[in-house]
Amino acid sequence: MTFLALTVGVILGTGLLGVWVARPQYRVLFSNLSGSDGGAVVEYLKAEKIPYRMGEGGTTVEVDAARVYETRMALAARGVPQGGGVGFEIFDKQTLGMTDFVQRLNYQRALQGELARTIGELSAVEAARVHLALPERSLFVAEERRPSASVVVKLRPGRVLAEDQIAGIVRLVAASVEGLRPADVTVVDINGQVLTRELEESAAGRPAGQSLLAFQRELEQGYVERIESMLSRVLGPGHALARVTATLDLAQVEKTEESFDPDRVAVKNEKRTREKNVQSAAASGAPGVNATLTNEPAPAPAEDGPHSEREDAALSYEVSKITSRRVEQSGGIRKLSVAVMIDGTWQGEGAARTFVPRPSEEVDRYRELIKRAVGFNEERGDQIEVASAPFQTPPAPEAPEAPTMMSRLGAWSEVLWRAGGLVAILVVALLVVRPFLLAMASRAPIGVATRRVEARALTSGVTALEATSLIELARRNPEQTAHVIRQWVAGAE
Repeated sequence: MTFLALTVGVILGTGLLGVWVARPQYRVLFSNLSGSDGGAVVEYLKAEKIPYRMGEGGTTVEVDAARVYETRMALAARGVPQGGGVGFEIFDKQTLGMTDFVQRLNYQRALQGELARTIGELSAVEAARVHLALPERSLFVAEERRPSASVVVKLRPGRVLAEDQIAGIVRLVAASVEGLRPADVTVVDINGQVLTRELEESAAGRPAGQSLLAFQRELEQGYVERIESMLSRVLGPGHALARVTATLDLAQVEKTEESFDPDRVAVKNEKRTREKNVQSAAASGAPGVNATLTNEPAPAPAEDGPHSEREDAALSYEVSKITSRRVEQSGGIRKLSVAVMIDGTWQGEGAARTFVPRPSEEVDRYRELIKRAVGFNEERGDQIEVASAPFQTPPAPEAPEAPTMMSRLGAWSEVLWRAGGLVAILVVALLVVRPFLLAMASRAPIGVATRRVEARALTSGVTALEATSLIELARRNPEQTAHVIRQWVAGAE
């Protein structure tokens, strides 16, 4: 029975292992599929009888790992997936009788789809949609409306778009649409937050909303590092401390100036008209026959006849004018306040150690160096103060105490505890498990001897009742029975 059970177990295990090995290993074919793209992919897989598995709410399709690349190439040849929108493939199928309005509408749809696909290829973007407003051109409109665009992006979990990435999306859309300016492109996320607002604020010359305080701190920290690094080369590390407060001008000023120069007069318009009329008193007409036959020249008109001549000139002058436009960007420094403390010198040792401040001439020299390092401007009200003060030196670290016997035992307590656990396990194994195993081993020969006794009883004519009595006696006195059997075996030998 034991051999049969072992054989059945081996067969079942081998079968389960074969089924597990033969099971297809699925890999992702496409992810983040739209409803239309997912339906097209599943329809192709069913038609080709390719096993597949759906995941993540139907947006991910998995197939056998051995057929991933083959299936992708076959689907790409059929234009699947399309990225959730229609592109320029809309013009692959042209129908007769299509109006100009439908042509323009299809072009706008195709351009929107292609831009959405391109933006969706960014690593931080999960999906994108583009809306274009393309006004119709007309020759009868004096001022045409400019095109505009709106982009909606869905970011991947935990990802954000940097300012340069937003600018890249804006420039991509503006460069893809004729006549579209970057200022007319708006980018928002699915939460309704306008992402291009930061670009507008940065274009105005000031840091974007939340980064204004960070910009001020970065500016102040730059001045502090510049001062401390300069003084540490002279005084040594840790002997100079600087603090800078920068007041920023956040107003944006736009100035337009017009200047006139009366000494410089320029001609704006000039118009001249000249008329001359001449009247001759002598008769004139076509030459006669005689004049024609004799080749005589026709008489010239008289010069002394009445004539008139008139000349008009119209000149308009304008004073020379110069128009200049200047835009002062925000974020400039309105005022700097600098405070610097430098350590002095110490004389004496121990309790008699006294502080000696640095001479005023040395402090003034450091003050002038700091002014030039930070670009000190007295006209805008900058302030600077340099003082010599004693720096509190940190106490020397105490020497570690020598380890005692108790501390050493504490360090080894965990090791001893684990070793004690192993020893306890070994003791239990020797005192409990080993006798149990020996008892089980001693019962096996008794069972064999019992079967032999039954066999001898049958062959020697012993009744079944006597054989049963002998077996019961052997079970009650196993040690004596084993001793008797050993004697029988020894006698038989």
